[in-house]
Amino acid sequence: MRISALALVLLVGTMLLISCGGPKSGQQAESPKTPPPSSAPPTPQPSAPPPSPPPPPSVSTNPVAIVETSMGTFKIELFADKAPHTVQNFIELVNRGFYKNMIFHRVVAGFVIQTGDPTGTGRGGSEKSIKLEIHPDLKHDRAGIVGMARSQDPDSATSQFYITLGPAPHLDGKYAIFGRVIEGLEVVMAIGQVEVGPGDRPVVPVELKSISLQQ
Repeated sequence: MRISALALVLLVGTMLLISCGGPKSGQQAESPKTPPPSSAPPTPQPSAPPPSPPPPPSVSTNPVAIVETSMGTFKIELFADKAPHTVQNFIELVNRGFYKNMIFHRVVAGFVIQTGDPTGTGRGGSEKSIKLEIHPDLKHDRAGIVGMARSQDPDSATSQFYITLGPAPHLDGKYAIFGRVIEGLEVVMAIGQVEVGPGDRPVVPVELKSISLQQ
């Protein structure tokens, strides 16, 4: 009987322990937390397509003059689209063979070189004068700008022209720009550095051999 009573006591105690260890009434047992996701490498994104190449530069349809001198050759783009009358006059003289065996009669370092006078004195020209032609987009903003030389009369330009050796904004709106040097600017700059004497005339003549139009 004592063994049965002891077994009964142990059984009751065990049941009480189990009852005390469970969740209280109205409470839900805590479920296991979800483990944090593993650190997986990011999904590779498709690479962006390579940038499109820049469009080719627009090809100018303006005529080009080839100027041959005793110090080298350079090329001038003629702004027929913005100075049509001035360019037409220049082309007519070129086609006549007017610009042959002349000199650069005036060289002012850092400013301009000048030619186009058949007498080589700075006072000559062709028999035809043209009206001053100004375009607001054309500026004396760099070396290599080509314009018509003239006297104090704005409409007195004939055949003489100058090429700038640097910016000359004080000429804007007063002299007709009709082209720019697009090749051989180093030749122009070299002419601009020759030794000069009285009247800005080169001590050793620099020859303008010929001007032709590029075909």
